[in-house]
Amino acid sequence: MARLGQINRVKHAFDSTTLTIIVNALVFSKLYYCCNVWSNTSEYNLSRVQAVQNFAARIVSNSCKYDHISLILKDLKWLPVTQQLYYRHAIIAFKCMSGCAPASLFSKYIKRATITRRTTRNFHMLNIPLFKTATGQRTFHFRTVKLWNSLDLTLKLKPTLQDFKRCLRRSLLSNFFPLCFYFIN
Repeated sequence: MARLGQINRVKHAFDSTTLTIIVNALVFSKLYYCCNVWSNTSEYNLSRVQAVQNFAARIVSNSCKYDHISLILKDLKWLPVTQQLYYRHAIIAFKCMSGCAPASLFSKYIKRATITRRTTRNFHMLNIPLFKTATGQRTFHFRTVKLWNSLDLTLKLKPTLQDFKRCLRRSLLSNFFPLCFYFIN
């Protein structure tokens, strides 16, 4: 928040594109650092992170404190914090499933087809680990498996990471802002 205050004091010296680059470099890099570890935090903490993102959006767009933030985020094509965390988890899941992740992560994901040896309608999904406690269900492995199983099959079949990122971001933006269509390169 302190860096955003400093950026806010000098925002008149920069244009919107430069401010976006500065905010991405100085604020969002720190904000989303290790987000796969802390993203299962409470709603209160997520709302505090959302407040930081809202303040950054107001600085970049040069809008007032009481302007509606959804329109500003839509213009900037920024996902809200919960959607951004979902996006980052999905990228990690894709890397694990496509073999781009380290072997220590990749080896934990087991398809249901290898366990049952039967062809069922869910044979392409991952085996969900059995955790009876809420603490076990907040682990990275459990959350990533649940996310991968919930993804659309057309997203899972994308050949490259760039195609996956583009299609996932497009679908998340269209779900969050349903009245507009984005064409992201």
